[in-house]
Amino acid sequence: MKNRSAVPGRRHDTPGRGGLAGPALAVLVQLALLVVPAGASVPESRSHGDFVPSPVASRGGTNLSVVDVIVIDGASNPIVPQAGEAFFVQVRFLYEDPTCDQYSIERTVNGWTHQSAEINWGCGSASGLWIHNWGSWLMFEGGTYEITVVLDPDDAVAEVDESDNSMTVELTVGGTEAPEWLLTNVKAGRQLLGDGTDVIVGTMDDAFDYLHPWYSGNDSLGRPRLVAASQNADGIGGSPVNQQHATRVMGAALARGLNAGDMTGYAPDARYVTAEFLNRASVPGLQVMNVVDAAGFLVANEVDVINMSWSFWQGSAIDSQNGEAEITNLLVDYLAYGENILCVPAVNQLVDYDKPTAPGSSRNVLTVGGMENDLMRAWSEHDHGPTLDGRSKPDLLGNDSAFVPQAWQGWRFGFPAILGGGGTSAAAPHVTGAAAQLIDYGKANGESLDQKVLRAVLMTSANKALDADGTPWANGLTTPLDDEQGAGVIDTVRAHAIYSAGSWTQSGGIPAYDLATVNGEIEGVGGRVVYALGRPQGASASLTATLVFDRHTFWDDVNSNGVIDQGDGFYLDPNDGQDDLDLALVRDGVEVAASRSLVDTVEHLHLEDLAPGDYELHVERRQVAGSGSGEEFALAIFSETPWSVPLFADGFESGDASAWSASTP
Repeated sequence: MKNRSAVPGRRHDTPGRGGLAGPALAVLVQLALLVVPAGASVPESRSHGDFVPSPVASRGGTNLSVVDVIVIDGASNPIVPQAGEAFFVQVRFLYEDPTCDQYSIERTVNGWTHQSAEINWGCGSASGLWIHNWGSWLMFEGGTYEITVVLDPDDAVAEVDESDNSMTVELTVGGTEAPEWLLTNVKAGRQLLGDGTDVIVGTMDDAFDYLHPWYSGNDSLGRPRLVAASQNADGIGGSPVNQQHATRVMGAALARGLNAGDMTGYAPDARYVTAEFLNRASVPGLQVMNVVDAAGFLVANEVDVINMSWSFWQGSAIDSQNGEAEITNLLVDYLAYGENILCVPAVNQLVDYDKPTAPGSSRNVLTVGGMENDLMRAWSEHDHGPTLDGRSKPDLLGNDSAFVPQAWQGWRFGFPAILGGGGTSAAAPHVTGAAAQLIDYGKANGESLDQKVLRAVLMTSANKALDADGTPWANGLTTPLDDEQGAGVIDTVRAHAIYSAGSWTQSGGIPAYDLATVNGEIEGVGGRVVYALGRPQGASASLTATLVFDRHTFWDDVNSNGVIDQGDGFYLDPNDGQDDLDLALVRDGVEVAASRSLVDTVEHLHLEDLAPGDYELHVERRQVAGSGSGEEFALAIFSETPWSVPLFADGFESGDASAWSASTP
């Protein structure tokens, strides 16, 4: 391999734009109001509220007593929070004959306990009512929960009556599930596809706090969820430092809530491997892995899918934007092609670039974009295609990237989740988690686990959304996907419908997926695989189909140790060039739609209001010098409407292998 200059690329963890930045921390501010009797002084460090008369007669001594516990929003308005909505807990308490002793206020919300910083409110004041706000918390499902408040839990203040220091109230949360979870059918996907049992998810990022109770413990088969970790353990109780990003974003994929209402992600029974290669927190002196070593660590520990919520490359920015940077474009393309690992990078949102960069600009991956907080439009801040060399990116929209519910590294302080921050970093794990559900189902039911099949199924499952400016999803003859949305927003229920139907030879109809090889060239002999779809039944018939294939990418094990590690190379073989496969829809022998990109490794059709007739899908292989004699591909097909099952002239149904195998035109 040639020596190449190693210039680190930029990551999308710039505050305010990439990853999950500053606003998430702002929810943990103390919204302190106090109400005191008329004439009493108000400390300048606290804001003054309206006067509320003391509701309790003086007891002739120092005493703290809870008057009320109220659930409020960030503006101190009483609310009934909805699932996925942040809320604060307001404590109104009477302080009679106050002293200047320091005391705190403890809140336990749905089993998670937070003890506030010490205060000495009342010092130098007369008896009065005080209001203390703190938060935020959020529940992921509607229901009824408990909040318990305890004043002075450490007994720092000598009181005449300790019995009135606590109060327990019911917390009512409206709605069913957090909107982000409803959008992609997270819970329904767990029920239909599985919760990740026997799947190993990889995260290469900053450190991952696997001691967070939502990530710890064993899976349903008694195995530790943590398979292996290569990261620091320099934080509290053996947790890592430099742990904010991965800990937060991976909740969508891996969280397993302890209590009803806690976050539970797509794959709460999956196991995982973590490799720390980014020092996002800029911890002085922290040693992290090289990116290639991190990838090799995940491969060695047999991960099925890798979440890549970052942008990083070595070499030129032009190579990165073209998908040609050896590290990390060719690296991740090899992981897919050579190791059959599904890689899920987030598309970037970098200040200095407006097109996807590595690894999101790679070919053999599922690159994920984000959505606005309205969950209807693509996120206006994420960079998108066409890539510098004209390819469609992202491939999919994962979920909200504007204001995101996520797990939080501050779980020891009673806040296991927060709402805030943004970035496509938070969208990618939704696709990673959905892939883990598919892999769970595939392992349990004998379906193909080829990463091309997983990509095709997830892209075909997608619901079309709107671009950032409100325009509808659109593609073109040579542009397979929408530039901002890709194929659309993942939907695990539709993914189940496609994947559970089985391969084309099993289902013989729509929906279905297939893993096959097209041999020859359409300009010469062969070069076509025909899928006889039959006739759409009823009005407003629709059809979605996705064709996926790989760019062949190879690994150079420079030190011949059989391990992917620093110093190894990744390359393309000039005698094994990228194929050119097309996808065409034919009605009654006439082509009516096609996806014919010259550069993408995906073709996609989405059609509504199909006219009556007999339909076929054709996978066609175009002539490319040095591309070999054939190409393996995955195809997934879905329709909201029923289709008839066609019969061939020889009596074979379309489900018979002899009826659909590669044919000569």
